[in-house]
Amino acid sequence: MTRQALLIDQGNTRIKWVGSVGGEIDASRFGHGTPVAFEKAMGELPWWPDDVVISSVAGADQQLAIARYCRSLWGLEAKCMSSVTAQGGVRNAYRDPSMLGVDRWLAIVGAVARYGKPLVIWDMGTASTLDAVDSSGRHLGGMIYPGPATMLRSLKKDTRLNVPEDFEDTGIISWVGAGQNTDECILKGVLAAQIRTLNQFLRHVSLQMDREPKLIATGGAAGNILPLVDFEKTHDPWLVFRGMLVD
Repeated sequence: MTRQALLIDQGNTRIKWVGSVGGEIDASRFGHGTPVAFEKAMGELPWWPDDVVISSVAGADQQLAIARYCRSLWGLEAKCMSSVTAQGGVRNAYRDPSMLGVDRWLAIVGAVARYGKPLVIWDMGTASTLDAVDSSGRHLGGMIYPGPATMLRSLKKDTRLNVPEDFEDTGIISWVGAGQNTDECILKGVLAAQIRTLNQFLRHVSLQMDREPKLIATGGAAGNILPLVDFEKTHDPWLVFRGMLVD
């Protein structure tokens, strides 16, 4: 019988979850919300999981609370993921693997499992992260810098500029270059910072690889920014969840 797993990605303020069937993500079973919304949704889940897997950056107590709640519903002991020395053919670059955020580690592992090696993973969320894996499965390390929304919030907080809220005006984000009003200048500057950091990282890690890496992008801002990247790339919003399915 095909096994069904419930995959839970617990952040500091929000929880995302999705079902998998036979080791494949079922996007129709995706949900997200506050811990209260999560508990309500789980109580009404129309299917019974065979396995529960948790990735959490919210702290041990909050992770334990989620695991206990799932146990109370289905009698299942959740598998709690952590960053390790090696997983799925990838070797962690950190001397202390536990210091690499588990969501970032699982995105790396999930990307390699899905797309092979070598590759670069670009995750655009609250923080933007870049990680590289060479053809042998060696994690070369990465970069962490403020994500686009974080950059906008910082400008809004620390200046008197009338900072735009987001990138929803596709006319503004259709190209990176000089803006002709303050909104455009701010948005294009933030976009350029994201893309130029990517380009610098790619130039650096490509020197350590035997062939050009694939670029795999994920995170909430990826859909807006990826169209501005003028080389081959793949957008996959499920990388963390894919990593949960890799032994």
